[in-house]
Amino acid sequence: MQSITYEFPCTERMRSMLRIENLGNRLQELSNPNFPEGFQSAIRTLFELYDLLGNRADIKNELLQELDRQRLQLIKYSGQPGVSEEQLTVLVKEISQAHASLSAVPIRLGPHVMEHEWLGVLRGRISVAGGTCQFDIPSFYAWQKRPTHVKAANISAWLAPLIPLLEAIDLALRLLREGTEPFHLFAEKGQYEFPLEGRQVLLVRIAIDLQPELVAETSANKHLVAVRFRELDKQLRLQSTEKNVKFALSLCNF
Repeated sequence: MQSITYEFPCTERMRSMLRIENLGNRLQELSNPNFPEGFQSAIRTLFELYDLLGNRADIKNELLQELDRQRLQLIKYSGQPGVSEEQLTVLVKEISQAHASLSAVPIRLGPHVMEHEWLGVLRGRISVAGGTCQFDIPSFYAWQKRPTHVKAANISAWLAPLIPLLEAIDLALRLLREGTEPFHLFAEKGQYEFPLEGRQVLLVRIAIDLQPELVAETSANKHLVAVRFRELDKQLRLQSTEKNVKFALSLCNF
């Protein structure tokens, strides 16, 4: 059976990384040449991504610190029983390459988008409801009539300076997610509390069998993680459930 995973970030840094990852993934999907209807939404997502980065000017340095921390932690595993030195070397090299690529990115991310005259005009109109009609901004109407591969190339060029950041976030989150063994638990009547007992947690992951009517809500503090499963009714309102739910809980830290 298919499963669905809910994630809950426990730090502001992790919250920002997940949001950037989400926007980056959405942008790449929408700018796919095989999905020409998505280009207008892709540009909206591009602006949304740069707005988020503009509010988190420290994200580059925070991510560099995270990569350094993960690299040093991996090096500590060298020589330990059951550890593949070959795989460890590959991971450390991958982190070092991502760190070097990100270090070369300007501290102020994305000024080329805000300083691009056409994008600046479009950004001002796209935030207005219905503001991108052909009479509002004829150049955008003309751009949408260009061949699909041309539009895809334009968006790729505007996104290119952020690729090192997106790839570094992808790597850091992948190592974090894959480096944690889950606890297999049982939520009686949809409720479960897990005492942390001093554990440091960056990211909580809840995996359940795919049931569209079940939604996992998570809260956490330094003492415990609380999970509540609720049901989505026909009016899309969340209701308490009487179901007993099997789930997997991952407390991710590196």
